[in-house]
Amino acid sequence: MPNRRAHPPSPSRQPELPPEFGQLFDALDEVYGDPRTVRTPLDAELWASAFLGGLWTAALQQDDEPEGAELGLVEVLELVGSPRAQAVLCALASVASPEVAARAGQASERLFHKGIRRPDWYGAALQQVEFLEAWSVSDVFADGELLIAAFKRGKDRYAFTATVANNAQGTVVEVLLVDPVDLPDILAEIRAEFSEGPEGVFSLDRLEAAELRRRLEPAVRETLVDDEDDDEYEDPDDAEDDDAEDGLEQLDEEFEDDPELQPEAVDEAFAELDALAALEQSGPAAADTEAHGYYEEFDEEDEDEEDEGDDFAALRALMLSRLAVLPEPAELPGGTDIGYDLDDLPPLLDEFTSCEDVRGLPHPAIVREWGEVFARLGLTEFAGDPPLYGPEKFDTLINVLIPARVNADDAQLEMLEPTALAWARWSTRRFGLAEPVAEYLVEAVGESFEDFPQSYADPVFTMDRHMFGFTMQSTAG
Repeated sequence: MPNRRAHPPSPSRQPELPPEFGQLFDALDEVYGDPRTVRTPLDAELWASAFLGGLWTAALQQDDEPEGAELGLVEVLELVGSPRAQAVLCALASVASPEVAARAGQASERLFHKGIRRPDWYGAALQQVEFLEAWSVSDVFADGELLIAAFKRGKDRYAFTATVANNAQGTVVEVLLVDPVDLPDILAEIRAEFSEGPEGVFSLDRLEAAELRRRLEPAVRETLVDDEDDDEYEDPDDAEDDDAEDGLEQLDEEFEDDPELQPEAVDEAFAELDALAALEQSGPAAADTEAHGYYEEFDEEDEDEEDEGDDFAALRALMLSRLAVLPEPAELPGGTDIGYDLDDLPPLLDEFTSCEDVRGLPHPAIVREWGEVFARLGLTEFAGDPPLYGPEKFDTLINVLIPARVNADDAQLEMLEPTALAWARWSTRRFGLAEPVAEYLVEAVGESFEDFPQSYADPVFTMDRHMFGFTMQSTAG
């Protein structure tokens, strides 16, 4: 917290945000447009969503709840009371969480009655958001799902795609904002890819609005961002950070004695704004968004290029605000079996070890223990239940989880691949999947084992499993 000097704010000067945050706003303006002058509500909502995403990321880094900072920011913006502050409040009222959006709307209304005009796009923002369509692209193994959702408000039409990875606990690993005009081409491309693989592996299904919300909203809320690479962009010159702290201290002094502000909320907002300023200075955040516009362009010529998608944090608030207008998903009926737990493992392993794919393998004790490893790691690390794992989950088991968690000797490691292939054949047959689907999975598992020796020898994984992993107890005897 900045040190406070006890003196009343100057009555002759309207408080202003420090220049550092003006620079931050300017950076967002460069990507999304100035919220005072943009043409449509979507432009302003993307600006506000990116700003909220920065606050959310900064709060995660400090183990804080971001909503407290957002509420404090609303109070600060109202006191500043400039046209820019009014535009930001209007945008926050459109995409923030319900409590923050309500507070922002009330603050905007009070500023309006004081003569601070709302931006021209505000009238269109009062129209209802309409759900247009949603699609699910999934695989029979429940490894992951691509969800596509399209919305409109007034003349604004937009869609986003979100990839939910069940080998990563059902979190969002990629998100794109796309123009709905491109959806027919995207869906046609997906259908063409399906035709190249075995029938029955992938499916494309249209979703009702409530079902979309049931599948996507929890994934968005559970997804956290990984900022391990931020250090790569650290500026060795800390003078700018000192300037930002001085600016916050000056602003804090001006707001200190204002009776309308809640000090705790403002203090929290300052802390998150300070962290957000540091985030913006540490990495080229604006470069993560396409400079040509906020829609991700769909180009068949670029389909083979690696694309990491748009910034999840920047789109998070927009996505949640759109999902919030959809009907509440139906609750599971009381007593519904929602999946396996550890008590279910013994009979599951008995079934596996007695199947024809396992009976011919040597060292049954080792095979059974590998089966238990597959099941236990699947329960703790994956969304969805064992025993059906697809190529993505198997690859995570083989080249990430087992190298990082399981200490095994040579005899045990020798039985890992035969056990995994047997598990793949048994599980697909258990779920009644066609033989081409089983062969597709078996081939994928075999390809994953091509990388296993290197993965198991990786020094980071080796250290992890020796320090935090467990040692297999079965023997070849």
